[in-house]
Amino acid sequence: MLVRSALVVTVIRALDFGLSFLVSVLLANRFGASGLLDAFFLARRTTVGFADTIRKLVGQIVLPPVLAAVDRGEVPSVRHLPRRMGWFLACFALIMVAGMLVPSAWARLFAPGFRGEQQTLTADMMRIMLPLLPIAVVASLLAAVLQARRRYLLSEGTNLVQRAILVLVLALFVPPLGIVAGAWTMLVAGVIGFLILLAGAWSIVRPRQRDAAAETKPAAPEIAGGGLAAAIVINVYFQATALLDFGFATTTGDGAVASLEYGSRLVSLVPGLVMSSLATVLTPELIRAVQQSDRAAAAAGIQRFQRIGMFAQAPVSMGMMLGATLMVSALFGHGAFGPEAIASAAACTAGYAAAAVFLAPMSAITTSIYADPHAPALRDLTLIAVIGTAIRVATLAIVAPIWGAPGIAYGAAVATALTFGVAQIVAARRFHHFQMRAQLADLVQTAACAGIAAAAGWLLLWLIPDPHKLYSELALLAALGVVIVLVYFAAAVALRVPEMAALRDVAAQIVARRRAKRG
Repeated sequence: MLVRSALVVTVIRALDFGLSFLVSVLLANRFGASGLLDAFFLARRTTVGFADTIRKLVGQIVLPPVLAAVDRGEVPSVRHLPRRMGWFLACFALIMVAGMLVPSAWARLFAPGFRGEQQTLTADMMRIMLPLLPIAVVASLLAAVLQARRRYLLSEGTNLVQRAILVLVLALFVPPLGIVAGAWTMLVAGVIGFLILLAGAWSIVRPRQRDAAAETKPAAPEIAGGGLAAAIVINVYFQATALLDFGFATTTGDGAVASLEYGSRLVSLVPGLVMSSLATVLTPELIRAVQQSDRAAAAAGIQRFQRIGMFAQAPVSMGMMLGATLMVSALFGHGAFGPEAIASAAACTAGYAAAAVFLAPMSAITTSIYADPHAPALRDLTLIAVIGTAIRVATLAIVAPIWGAPGIAYGAAVATALTFGVAQIVAARRFHHFQMRAQLADLVQTAACAGIAAAAGWLLLWLIPDPHKLYSELALLAALGVVIVLVYFAAAVALRVPEMAALRDVAAQIVARRRAKRG
């Protein structure tokens, strides 16, 4: 079931991945790494980025009680949502109104390096996209119920519609329309996607009359685990780290924000396609593992999900780091996107790819701490967030003035690695049955496999001369991916990495089922 669900989500997100690439290619072709594109990306990051954070935040709060209802044999619906969700909608509606009234204050806060027309343009586009915030609250409530019922197609498919609308506008109407048209398109696409989600999901999540007549309407459940404050702390932390990167980038000159956006976008699309698909399917299972009464089994479950996350992420990140220049050149190296922009975006891609290796297992820790019903989560998550933010600020303050956008991306990798170490210590103190030595040995095995694969990939790039045609760049990029994946898994088999045994078991089950059907 998990494998099939993960494949469904992966296929849908692969299509979304392709459309996202088209969006990035069209933007790069039209505007290059320019001040105009910096303004658009900053406005999108502070609105659509917040909307994404809201979705994660609401899902984190809603999913545990909805899963508990499923485990009790109840049909999940809007009746199982905590009453405090109304406060979310009201809060973000107020934020939207305040931002629309004084968008220049938002622009000064999040883009301290922008001046004059660039700051005004950023503020205007922020005001256009701010209505996406309350829409994200309601959409995430619907998506959480669908996720608990393992209905992934509808919630994931609406993203395709939104992306397709943006591609259409950028391809046909920009130019003659300017960059502001992109902001309006983001808003209109978001509204259309929400209406589709609402129309398709309402028959699934609405309270049924026969259920209401047969039983007393249950009270809104208490959230098992961290609660509202803890969820806000950790999700604001993850959003703040991204905004800090872009805030520092506004002080380093035109094109820096665009370079960071393209780098983070590529990493979130390529490795994110794998990790987000796994997370969508595995998060409910992780929550169930943490909430069981056997604390040793809960700790073992957390460590297992950490290993899965790092094992899946490592080869993808290594491929991204080695092939960053090829990828950026093939995708964006035309139109207004020149050689300097390619070099900067490629360096940012490599830096963020390195950060993703540590982000995957750290997310498993924060999700586990939040969902743990046996102790308050607020203190531990606040500790991780405060120390992580301080590390990020200190690192970026050192690297940004010296190395610009590439320094910010690699600084983010260093800060994420250090924060992962902090989170691991906090988790070991909270879940006393953590097997730290065994966990470290497994992670060292994964790192060794990644190192061997990276060496093979580097050798391939050293042996083959630099390509100068698009088809040769794509061919070399594909060959690099194949070499890294094959060598990585071969090394994992040779070193007997535990995750390879799990993959063999899954493959054996699939083969056995097919044989049973044929028989």
